[in-house]
Amino acid sequence: MAMNLTRLTAFGAGIAVIAATLVGTSVASQAVPTAQSEGIECEPGDQSSLHPSFSISTATGHISMPDGNVLFSWGFKTDSHAFQLPGPIFCVQQGATVSITLTNTLDEDTSLVFPGQSDVTANGNPSEPQFGGDGQLTSLAPTAAANGGQVTYTFTAADPGTYLYESGTDPAKQVEMGLYGAIVVRPAGHPDQAYADIRTKFQPGREFIHILAQVDPDLHLAVEQHKAFNWNNYSAKYFLLNGRSSPDTTSPNDASWLPSQPYGAMVHVKEQYQPDAPLVNGVNPTNGGDTLPALVRYINVMPTDAAFHPHGNTERVIAEDGQPLDKTGQPDSSYGKYLVDIGANRTVDAMFTWTNVENYNPITNPVPVPISPYQDVLTSASTWYSMSPYLGFQGELPAGVTSMNVCGEYYHMAHNHALQFATNFGASFGGQMTLIRIDPAANQLCLAQ
Repeated sequence: MAMNLTRLTAFGAGIAVIAATLVGTSVASQAVPTAQSEGIECEPGDQSSLHPSFSISTATGHISMPDGNVLFSWGFKTDSHAFQLPGPIFCVQQGATVSITLTNTLDEDTSLVFPGQSDVTANGNPSEPQFGGDGQLTSLAPTAAANGGQVTYTFTAADPGTYLYESGTDPAKQVEMGLYGAIVVRPAGHPDQAYADIRTKFQPGREFIHILAQVDPDLHLAVEQHKAFNWNNYSAKYFLLNGRSSPDTTSPNDASWLPSQPYGAMVHVKEQYQPDAPLVNGVNPTNGGDTLPALVRYINVMPTDAAFHPHGNTERVIAEDGQPLDKTGQPDSSYGKYLVDIGANRTVDAMFTWTNVENYNPITNPVPVPISPYQDVLTSASTWYSMSPYLGFQGELPAGVTSMNVCGEYYHMAHNHALQFATNFGASFGGQMTLIRIDPAANQLCLAQ
């Protein structure tokens, strides 16, 4: 079975020392998630179709928080999930005519809007704001009426990029309650690129998404109990990454213990191949490493900005709101960011690589300072730290500690650097936080996954 990680109990220092409580059996019997259990998980369908059609229904259910709380929420029912948060990720080809049919099972009207898409229609008519008899705005788009109403929204996915869809009816409430999701438009003929420009090509199997959202449990309880809510008292207490809060963000896609929250958020890469890396026993140690960057797609559905930070690293921003910074035949306009800024209701695409610059090796190129003994390294009953500073090597474990490290890989934290968003109801090291896993290029234990 997949590794059932349900709680991180400590974060260490140095080269990403991560401790965790493991539910289940010993590490020897834990299977590492396959590539299919990581990265972006598109809603089933023919991604090369020029006329993709999707059907979703609003739904109510419950989501689990790492502190044990279970929260009532809204979300969507799809062919693959009876209830899920966030909504499904629709992956389509540039130029496709996309149809999304929404059936509303809630006891109030709802709708969908598609920022970044032009000429959207609803049941064949232009999708436009709706007004009541008194002239007051009632919805940003034609609605599916309460208790069974249905609307089919159609648009042409003209431009590649990362896009948001969300409720256009009472969005302050309905988006917070869970009516949101992602649309990924791939450039025609180039599903391995983020945009038409070749500089946006990414490593196969290294495409990830981070959808940032927040939850006020008092609002969710009021909606569940059909009670009024005083918006003057709104105060989010949980901060979600792909519908989960850390440490659950590091669990694989479709983890059985998170049935309503199907999307993991751990970024998993290999060290980059370096053709001029120092040889070890006559062999380039980076052979088999990634040759292209990973792609991370960010969507912020919160009403506030986010500043996402890959610890000790930068990411190269290549697009904002589905608009590429690099265009074919033009100079490089992408830029590196230590904090990736994602504005409210905006999207950002960024590329990430990890290069073993020093190429330290315990025999041929040791770290030129004394290494602290493992007793000084923060651990708990179990740890993801390899107990070695060298990528691809594992050291001696302290007595009584179980290792979940597979092949001497590194783990780096990544989180919203507005640290109040990296909490679970005020408890630190939660919320919008995940890990970046970095595998050595040629370790056979890693390659066997």
